[in-house]
Amino acid sequence: MSVLILAGCASVKTRLPRPAPAAVQKETRLQTREGFARLLRQQRRLDRVSARILQANAKLCKKTRPDFGLRTHSLKSYPKPLRTAAAHELSALEYPSVLLVRSGGPAAVAGLRPGDVLLNPEGKPVSALDRSLAGAKTLRIRRGDREMKIAIKGIPACAYPVRLKTSSAINAWADGKHITVTTAMMDFVKDDRELALVLGHELAHNTMGHVRKAIWNALITGFATRYTRPFEAEADYVGLYYMARAGYDIEGVEQIWRRLGTLFPKNALRAKSHPVTPERLLAIRMTAKEIKARQKAGEALLPKPKA
Repeated sequence: MSVLILAGCASVKTRLPRPAPAAVQKETRLQTREGFARLLRQQRRLDRVSARILQANAKLCKKTRPDFGLRTHSLKSYPKPLRTAAAHELSALEYPSVLLVRSGGPAAVAGLRPGDVLLNPEGKPVSALDRSLAGAKTLRIRRGDREMKIAIKGIPACAYPVRLKTSSAINAWADGKHITVTTAMMDFVKDDRELALVLGHELAHNTMGHVRKAIWNALITGFATRYTRPFEAEADYVGLYYMARAGYDIEGVEQIWRRLGTLFPKNALRAKSHPVTPERLLAIRMTAKEIKARQKAGEALLPKPKA
């Protein structure tokens, strides 16, 4: 039966070029190398901007953790089809190791390097987010064949780790424990200010308990999407305060919503789980005026509670 199926398959009508296997392998290595270089650049940028947002708003977060200014990774950090390439291009291992060290951060000052392995008190490799490192004043590391202890002082930050996800969808989301940003969103944002706006918005979802509230509303309303829109509006409002508290210039940053509305006209015309993009742009512009007025008056940059 399988022979009959193969014999009956349709075929092309033209003579196709057939690149030499060696040439295909060479081009594959080139694309893979450039792809992972792009991924690392995005990871560095996301780490730099998210650290600023999470540190500046630590006092407004119920849960905090020490930020050591480094990120770890392992082969499991990458989709299965990319793991072999990640091992080759980024030196990813079966267990966690340091991927990057943020310039000027505690780890950089302490002398940590990419490739170092963080160890818990039992001597096992752990990620930078491992609970055993919380409050640590020294880090036990392995560098090659050597083990050493390095004095370090973490900076308090909101305990919502920010992750980068390889995806062609322009998106970012919060789940109450983490913040995730896609590689397509990283390409879409024009500068660090727009990325800070996105991160401030997602941080607000977590700090304001929106995930839990949205689930409750969905259950009691039969999953009516209109009951999540106020949470999106509040995340826009609170998130802009978070961005301003981190020292970013908020002037004109709302233009990201005009670009998104232009790219996806449906979002400009129809509100479902989120408000329409024109409304979001104008509301953020109003919030920016409010923040600037408070800055001018020397007032604390704290979101105004509901009357």
